[in-house]
Amino acid sequence: MARLLTIPLLITALMATTIYNYHPAEQSREIPVLMYHHIMDVPAEEIPNSSTISYRSFRNHIERLAEAGFHTISFADLIAYVDEGRRLPPRAVLITFDDGYRSNLTYAAPVLAEHGMQATISVIGISRGQDTHWRTGDPIIPHFTWDEVRPWVTAGVIDIQHHSHDMHQSRQFEPEETFRVGALQREGESDEAYRAAFFEDFRTLAGTIEAELGTPVTTYVYPHGRFTETTEAWLQELGVRATVTTEFGLNTISRLDPEGLFLLKRINMTEARGPEFMIQMLETREIGSTKLHMAN
Repeated sequence: MARLLTIPLLITALMATTIYNYHPAEQSREIPVLMYHHIMDVPAEEIPNSSTISYRSFRNHIERLAEAGFHTISFADLIAYVDEGRRLPPRAVLITFDDGYRSNLTYAAPVLAEHGMQATISVIGISRGQDTHWRTGDPIIPHFTWDEVRPWVTAGVIDIQHHSHDMHQSRQFEPEETFRVGALQREGESDEAYRAAFFEDFRTLAGTIEAELGTPVTTYVYPHGRFTETTEAWLQELGVRATVTTEFGLNTISRLDPEGLFLLKRINMTEARGPEFMIQMLETREIGSTKLHMAN
């Protein structure tokens, strides 16, 4: 008799365990994507523009994020959340760097590794390893090489994504007849020529990233943040799963909604704008009927 009683007791125990461990799967998450570019080890008053941040401030940003319980994720994590319903960590945040400056490895990568964090760097292909402009020879901010970034990729601290091979142009370095505003169509350029140029540019850098690092290209970060419906359609045709702009804001990412991965907004992090600004944005926004921090 005692043996027979163990079966319903076991069932009851399993039911109780299931009830107490059961949490309805969240259907969406508000995800901040932070934007950085260049880091300089100089006093704050010597920082030249809003695309540059001091090493001291960057370290403070990462320390504050860690203290507040944030966990960094990659675009692959975000895609898996949408496609497979894979769980994201509490207070998930994406840290991005544009262009691929050597300072990202000198200053940012060690700080990220120290705090168990990661970041995505979207690179300009033609600038790899350069400290002068390939066309004019004028000095530019030094960009890291594939050899320099490879150990950080292997360690899982840095992920590399696409910022165009040669569509991140500056008017000061380009002849007017070949200058292109980001990935947009040049004036007078035929539709056929534009499509061919866009596809060649994408495939050149994507192929190089995969050959040099053995990692897939899933994400395209628009040069200068400029995009059109046409570029969006082409990138999806090329197999890109997420696109990123420079538009300001948070992103609501929903499971089984891959369209939500396109035209992601970001928060530009500067000397004047630290983590507290982003944290306040997150904690005052609502997802459905629950505050964001309830997803922790």
